[in-house]
Amino acid sequence: MDEYADIPKGVSLEVIEGADTSATFNIANKTITIGRADASDLKLSDEYVSNKHCQIVFRDDHFTVIDLQSLNKTKVNDNVFQQRNLDDGDILSLGKTKIKFRWVKLDM
Repeated sequence: MDEYADIPKGVSLEVIEGADTSATFNIANKTITIGRADASDLKLSDEYVSNKHCQIVFRDDHFTVIDLQSLNKTKVNDNVFQQRNLDDGDILSLGKTKIKFRWVKLDM
């Protein structure tokens, strides 16, 4: 499976609250990891974020956030989820960091 194949354009994460405010990450892979670890695709400096906090995975026609058994859990729109599909504008809360999921669906 090609990690880069069929990823929609216009998908990004924007840190809107926390130590890394204003950081933007364009999603270009089918799987990205968010956490404090150096190996994270989106590395955060928030001490309340786990080293491997969560992943965002593109499957079929949707993006899903999956909590990686983080200590402080992953929230979407202030609700704790182990796994949840994402919509444009959803707010992910990881520790004291808030990240906006953006998916501007372009007409084909």
